[in-house]
Amino acid sequence: MQAIRTFFAIDLDAPVRRAAAALVRELQGLPGGDRVRWVREEALHVTLRFLGATDPDLVPTLVSRVEGRVAAVAPFRLRLGSPHLFPSPRRPRVVALELRPLEPLEALAAAVERGVVEAGFAPETRPFRAHLTLGRLKDSRSRALDVTVPDTAPDQALDVMEAVLFRSDLPRSKGEQVRYTPLARLPLGAPGGPDHP
Repeated sequence: MQAIRTFFAIDLDAPVRRAAAALVRELQGLPGGDRVRWVREEALHVTLRFLGATDPDLVPTLVSRVEGRVAAVAPFRLRLGSPHLFPSPRRPRVVALELRPLEPLEALAAAVERGVVEAGFAPETRPFRAHLTLGRLKDSRSRALDVTVPDTAPDQALDVMEAVLFRSDLPRSKGEQVRYTPLARLPLGAPGGPDHP
């Protein structure tokens, strides 16, 4: 069976999605906005772990292992922070929103990582860096002065109740967009976890 591209992420609720999309529209009109490939509203998400090519036969085991791990993480509230250039202003690759607080988000990413490794995937070698991607720079050689990022933050918070396994389908022709399809929704603090003896 042909491999599929997958990743774990936090899905956004409608108010947070609208707020992030409104900021994208604002940034598009600023100097340097045309140098960024902006993320469509329906595609906004917070990546927890990118897996890439995945054997579909492994998906049930992957879901089971990660589900067991995220059940040990209590639901939490996540606030959108200010936009910034990621990973650094000197060598930016994306325009992203900061996320706060980091501790529960990092704990969730670590739980997902443990489940992924238990399912037979190689450990992630790069440290987790929490962010919500708004757009990717078209030219990676662009510098901070090429993109204007206002120091404002959407006044929005998201109740994180689950991690989602998404399938990612790349465009097959020019003009098409990447499509993200949820394959499984894994609840946090589910019965059987430490929060629910």
